[in-house]
Amino acid sequence: MMSRRRTVRPAVAAFAATFALALATAGAAWAYHVDFVGAYCNYNEPQYTSYFTRDGSIAVALRARWEGYQWGGGCWNNNDVDDARGDPPQDPNTRGEGGDCSGFTFKVWRESLNVYDKGAWQWNMLRFVHGPYTAYDFKVGTGEPNVTYPKTGLIRMDALASSYHVGMIYARNADGTDQIIEAKGESYGTNIWVRTYRGSSDYGGARRLGWDA
Repeated sequence: MMSRRRTVRPAVAAFAATFALALATAGAAWAYHVDFVGAYCNYNEPQYTSYFTRDGSIAVALRARWEGYQWGGGCWNNNDVDDARGDPPQDPNTRGEGGDCSGFTFKVWRESLNVYDKGAWQWNMLRFVHGPYTAYDFKVGTGEPNVTYPKTGLIRMDALASSYHVGMIYARNADGTDQIIEAKGESYGTNIWVRTYRGSSDYGGARRLGWDA
């Protein structure tokens, strides 16, 4: 007795392969999408602060150290890990953890959503807010709180800004480089690195007005 071999029609096989690929692609697409914003962030009002210092803002910045980076983002916790690592870059819809470079600067500098307001506003780290400024806006001094400033005179918590990135000075090194605290990118997160931005023609000096000390 001959055994009967079961055959699979080419069209059915092609559909099965396509469906399997679609499932694999969908799985990969959802793998990064943890929606950190929806799970942890809030939209609470900021608190006005009548007195604010550079050292106080350094403390605010350090809470974001080792946290994530999110293009267009604006909230993070302080558990020293990116809770949404591997998000596709330059996609604000991934709703991951962290700010981008300009959103991070906005929160650390305690700025207002109103570009005409020079006052200081304390944003909780889990408050989801980016602010109205891009890196280029900080470079050219857009907004009442912000001005351009000579690079030779920059001190801690001033910034170095280009048309595509902004980072704040944590400390100046003896060799002319700076320790910059910045939200650098999805692969890097937010941290302090030694940078040569001060010597680059791409970067200009930026200062936030109104520090009490």
